[in-house]
Amino acid sequence: MSPLVLLCIVVVTLAMVTIAVAAIRAVVRFEAAAHEFSRTAESVRDSVAHAEGVARQVEDLVTSMRSAMEPVGRVASRIEEVAERATRASHAVLDEMEPPLRNTLAVLAGLRTGTRSLLGSLARRANHLQSNGGDHDQ
Repeated sequence: MSPLVLLCIVVVTLAMVTIAVAAIRAVVRFEAAAHEFSRTAESVRDSVAHAEGVARQVEDLVTSMRSAMEPVGRVASRIEEVAERATRASHAVLDEMEPPLRNTLAVLAGLRTGTRSLLGSLARRANHLQSNGGDHDQ
């Protein structure tokens, strides 16, 4: 064989070996990327499953809150009604008690004034009698 043919065979062989090495490296890198993608997909699956669980818990919580809010709303409404009734009743009691209390206070003020006036008259008379020496005629 001629040296040129041998040289061509060597060059072709080296080119094929280089292509084979490059292909092996590409396959190894592709396998690493595929493995990383697989791990990422697994993490995403776990995250999605966790998010679905959280979503179910939130949905259950919202359902529970709705069912709990209805009685709370009814209780608040009843408390408001009771408060209104108590306010009306207290106003009615005060409206009924105010005139007699005013009258009683007026009577007490009159009694106080009358008692002061009576005691003042009795004190003046007693002083007058003492200054006259007990003589009723003078």
